[in-house]
Amino acid sequence: MSTIERMIDGNVVFALSLAGELDEPRLRAALDRVQSKHPALRMLIREQAGELLYEMDCAPPVPIRIVEGADHDTLAREWRHEAYTPFVHDLPQLRLTWLRSDEEHELLVAATHRICDGMSQLTIVRELLDGLHSERALVPYQAIAPADVIGDFDDGKRWKRRAAAWLVNAVFALLPPTRRPVDKHEIHIHWSLGTEFTEGLRQRCKAESVSLHTALLLALSQAQQATLQRKMPDWIESPIDARRERLSMLKSDMLFFGGGSFKVPARQSVDPDFWTAARELNRTILAQVAQGIDDIPGKYQFCEMIRPPSAAKIRSLVRLGDAISRNRNWNLFSFSNLGNIRLLQADSPLRVRRLRIYVHSFASRVLGVIAYTLNDELNFIYTGDDQCLSRAEADALRVAFMAELAACLSRTDAVLPAANRLDAEVA
Repeated sequence: MSTIERMIDGNVVFALSLAGELDEPRLRAALDRVQSKHPALRMLIREQAGELLYEMDCAPPVPIRIVEGADHDTLAREWRHEAYTPFVHDLPQLRLTWLRSDEEHELLVAATHRICDGMSQLTIVRELLDGLHSERALVPYQAIAPADVIGDFDDGKRWKRRAAAWLVNAVFALLPPTRRPVDKHEIHIHWSLGTEFTEGLRQRCKAESVSLHTALLLALSQAQQATLQRKMPDWIESPIDARRERLSMLKSDMLFFGGGSFKVPARQSVDPDFWTAARELNRTILAQVAQGIDDIPGKYQFCEMIRPPSAAKIRSLVRLGDAISRNRNWNLFSFSNLGNIRLLQADSPLRVRRLRIYVHSFASRVLGVIAYTLNDELNFIYTGDDQCLSRAEADALRVAFMAELAACLSRTDAVLPAANRLDAEVA
């Protein structure tokens, strides 16, 4: 297991509300086909001489846990269980829980981030749902590791990375280990814009030649400056999907733990106006995405020069971040956009009514927002450790974010009520 995979220790849970007929044999068959395709779902993790190793093609079937009832309290209990329960080494790194009822079903698809980022999990969900009404074969592929991405990469800067890695390893060596657990509990807040607001924002972005991600990021920056004061982060960081033919060895339907990222200063000016600033930021982001893709092999090369710290030292590292950063997350704020999500084929007898995403990290503190469009409606999920922002601070950020989006559309009287449709979960 690579250094990156060892240090990305957390669970991601996709909770889908489905309308339509579900039966256990068809669900089992669909899940088996998905597992047979993806090598990350067919392997187990073994520990040997302090190292974590992958043992390929030996995993038992992905477990399905069936719970009767899909009411709010049952769902809240079960997603917390899936988010906060670590994956054990002798089982697949994917779990499926079916909350069964007569009127509506909930599927909880949980995976460890070590094998599967958000876009990968969407692939699993899409293939699983497709398999509920289709027996289309899924073609297996060879596992992709960070070493495959690095390949024979050589930009003449390997010695610089080796020197930086030596320094990082020296710092890790000096960190005193601690057995005292770090208190980590995330606040999850979901809200949606409504179809009218979503379409208006999409059309305005198109007219202004600005990507939706850029407009949302700039509005988030303005909301942070208005509400966070001393907890204002230095950077807003967004992940880059390394698939979509950006890295030749990664196809769009492969599972992978993540790619590169780009970050922009959290303090963004909207002088002289929002959309002029957004166009300038859009140009900056396009350049950073291109550079971020080019930088991925070098970043992986650097990470593989680092000796993974023990869990006891990671706890010390989190406490160090608590002490020296303003928001207890190393002055970073994450913003991810999964785009317009299409989970079902046109002929599917099922309907996806809702999608919620829950994230829990066993290693570090989480702080960020995930955006996605489902059924023509833009959704947001705030996930933040309660040590980073309190519930009141997170709510204030949400309200300010919505006000910034409404202001940039100049439709405050029409769209703000629809934008306040809120579904909050506190873990």
